Amino acid sequence: MTVEGLQLVRRPGFELELLDWTSDEPILSAVGDVGSACHTRRDQDGEGARGPMPKITSADYAWEKDWHEEIYTVTFVRGLDERETLRRFGVADDNIHPVDDEEVMERIEETDGCCDMVLVTRAGDWAIAFEYSGWEGTRPETLRELTHGGGEAVSVMRHDYAASHDFEHAADGRIRTAFRPQRPQERWGSHPDALNEDMRELGLEPEPDEEFQYLSGSLPAALALASRISGVLFTPALLDGPLLGGVITDAVPDDPREGDPLARHALRAFNHELAEAIDNASPDLQRRAAVAEARRQCELAGVADHPVLAAALASAERGETGPVGHDSALAELIRGYESELTGHPIDEATGEWMAGPSADPHRSPDVRRSIFSIDTATGMPTCPSCRWHHRPGEAEREAVRPRWQAGRSVRHALSSDARTAAYNTHFPPVHGGQVMADPDHAAAVAATLRAAST
Repeated sequence: MTVEGLQLVRRPGFELELLDWTSDEPILSAVGDVGSACHTRRDQDGEGARGPMPKITSADYAWEKDWHEEIYTVTFVRGLDERETLRRFGVADDNIHPVDDEEVMERIEETDGCCDMVLVTRAGDWAIAFEYSGWEGTRPETLRELTHGGGEAVSVMRHDYAASHDFEHAADGRIRTAFRPQRPQERWGSHPDALNEDMRELGLEPEPDEEFQYLSGSLPAALALASRISGVLFTPALLDGPLLGGVITDAVPDDPREGDPLARHALRAFNHELAEAIDNASPDLQRRAAVAEARRQCELAGVADHPVLAAALASAERGETGPVGHDSALAELIRGYESELTGHPIDEATGEWMAGPSADPHRSPDVRRSIFSIDTATGMPTCPSCRWHHRPGEAEREAVRPRWQAGRSVRHALSSDARTAAYNTHFPPVHGGQVMADPDHAAAVAATLRAAST
């Protein structure tokens, strides 16, 4: 409805907004629990035709399943330009500059795969922040900074090696609706049900009949939900650069921890009985359970006799726990397993990730990994320092995955907090997507802990 240059629109998560026809800036909004989108947008280049926005669906993100990026976060930000978006992420003014693919990959290598660089582009009225191998945009503290003063942001994280992906919608300094795409029935925020109708349409059932619903392959639906909120269809073409970006050197500080730090641990969502049994056990019993579980996984993976893993578990048994240093033998071993798993090579001389690898161009398309953009004229990477490397097939990945998981569990068993060690080491048996999944074993562990705690 339009009245003298103003327009009333309905958007996911917001009951009603009064927009200025010329600027799209909200003049008045009434917030409520609403469903389907019926909002408008400009063309993604910021120009042109108006009209009802066709509903974006998971099919619009079908390309994502074959995308080579295994860890990334995309954050849609309304109300800020590119530079202000970067500032609020924590990038210093004098560090904001055009960033190309080669610089990104160098930073990923320098940070051991936990990149602290953010790039920003624009699509219509929204800034689009993208993090390769990063997740700053999922932090509540960052989203609060991006949206205070009437702004809005929605972020989606893909992380193939974490417990779950992530979806966060924030407005005016508050998280409104957040959930893990694999388990959309577990939501939090000030308005956890505000997106339910759109979620249901996209296959992210917010109120399933199945008690322990787990949705694999749900990331395209989460991205489609973000697009329904923003009116922006994200594609890899938006990342063609160089793009304005920089390294985060002044991140928004963490909020002081309140309550139980493990209250939202994925173990509690997947197997509350086991989590409760761990909670009720003594610290000594929690530690022994963590070590026993890590050792069991090593035996299943066939690496129980590996001297590095055996020594680490012996240290945990003696109570010699704490952070595992980057240069330690255990960390180096886990990096080696991860290299076998992902195909990302390690420099034998330094033991560090090799900078600038790309995929073997002679392998078939279904196993090709192109980390960098390819020049269509030459067929070569746009990054001049790229080197081709072997991309493991699925059989190769499945062969090494148990060793990688076992190594990670050994590292978890060394956590300085015994309860955290027990939670983290026992997550693989309860997660259906993990190679060590074993519900019967998890039930037996819970029974054993309950019996030992009485």
